[in-house]
Amino acid sequence: MNDMKIIWVHVAVLVAAGMATAADWPQLQRDGARIGRTSDSVAPPYRARWMWLGSGLTLQNQDSEPGWPHDLDTRPGYTYPLPASVPFTLSDEVQPIVVSNRVFVGTIEGQAWGIDAFGGLTLWTADLPGGTMCTAAAVSGRVVFACLDGTVRAFDQMTGLAQWVVTMHRTTTSAPCVVGTTVYTADHAGYAYAIDAATGAVLWESDRLGPSVQGGLAADGSSLYVCTEDMICHALNQSDGTERGQATVRGQSFRTLHPVVFNNLLYVHSAPVPAIGSEYVMDDLMAGSATLQAEEANIRLWLAGNDNGGAWEYVSQDWKHLHVLNTTTMTEPFVVAAGPVDGSSMSPRPVVVDNSNRVLTYFKTRFATLTTPGPIFGTNYTVDIAAIDQANGNRLRIDNGHFSGIWMWETDNLYAMSVAGDYLWLRQNFRGTQVINLSNSTYRYAQTSIRNYDGGLFNADIMYAESPTPAMDRGYDVVQTAHHPYEGRVAPVISGSYVYFSESFGIVCAEHQP
Repeated sequence: MNDMKIIWVHVAVLVAAGMATAADWPQLQRDGARIGRTSDSVAPPYRARWMWLGSGLTLQNQDSEPGWPHDLDTRPGYTYPLPASVPFTLSDEVQPIVVSNRVFVGTIEGQAWGIDAFGGLTLWTADLPGGTMCTAAAVSGRVVFACLDGTVRAFDQMTGLAQWVVTMHRTTTSAPCVVGTTVYTADHAGYAYAIDAATGAVLWESDRLGPSVQGGLAADGSSLYVCTEDMICHALNQSDGTERGQATVRGQSFRTLHPVVFNNLLYVHSAPVPAIGSEYVMDDLMAGSATLQAEEANIRLWLAGNDNGGAWEYVSQDWKHLHVLNTTTMTEPFVVAAGPVDGSSMSPRPVVVDNSNRVLTYFKTRFATLTTPGPIFGTNYTVDIAAIDQANGNRLRIDNGHFSGIWMWETDNLYAMSVAGDYLWLRQNFRGTQVINLSNSTYRYAQTSIRNYDGGLFNADIMYAESPTPAMDRGYDVVQTAHHPYEGRVAPVISGSYVYFSESFGIVCAEHQP
């Protein structure tokens, strides 16, 4: 077909000595519930295994496999042999997916790629009209992309041959959500769709749910959860798309966010209305809270609009950004005492579920036990990661007797989260990739783009460049892309022995440094 071109045939994936069997990560946050965890685990320290920079260039670390040609050893004064530019752009909302030892990704400009997960070589490329700004999904031998031209397109995972196209009412920025062999999508016209993954047959199209669906989708065994931009969360029957319940939440948008469903609770994040930033917001409340229990009680009052007789500044119900709904009734069983913790036009990232079935999120607090005691940039206290009590919404702290000492840590630039074994992975494109062992609170700074940058000296296992150059005129981009990336934050993907994450200019595979 004229829209598909096979670049290389590469079979080393299956014959490479010592390669661990990879567990698939086939969609955003690995499953339709978006809980974001795997039992696979990759221990520190780390090194770059390969960097894919388009169909014509993959840097392969000479220390990883015999015969690989490139020097990807991070050290002072050294910059990787990167190109000055690439002719494509990956949205910051794109998480690479990994299925059957292949990595799949799509670009804003309109290309889809299949990449060898072991060596990073391009297996195929195909035209993707309209381009995409969200994560793909793989199911039934297909890889499915939701595109900006209002289509959903499927390709054969092995060859890249086009399989089917479904046209929606309008564009989409929602990552496809897969349950069984059904692909669920939604568009900016406010409709949701169910599509048979093998044939592309539209199983149902919902009634118009609202003005627009801009955020992500989540699903459990029977329902699809769709949030529209009038701030209503809809529960649809997966069998026919009819609505069985809904709830209205606070906030101004679900853009770049997705709900998470776990243990009959739906965790819905929204962009808070006062979204300029969160620096020093709620510090006065924390200063006057002598215990964790008092702090939680005061935060709940603060989120309800109580300013404590004028003692607390910036009080507003519109700061509430984490909403928990009972999936059966779509009512709110409790309020999580989580105040504003992020800024710079970004909302706090959605919850993640660890392998001890703890639902983890961020808490600005005076009483941290896991991350760092503070003060950090943006507060006299700190932002901690803790679990949510699934019975009452109280905070369940993770306390291994010492702080992890995580760095960089600030109220402006928090991280998307995923879990692999005992490790909590945190990532954003600007500050990079960090790892906390939840069982013992040890910490590793796994990756950052530039060593000397933004007034600091960064010291991660993987660093692409020693310092900025005149070509690096878009912040953390060390390679120029065709367009400015669509800003967002997605977590690393862990599959077998490797960690995968996207940059605006390519895909990086990391591994344990022996």
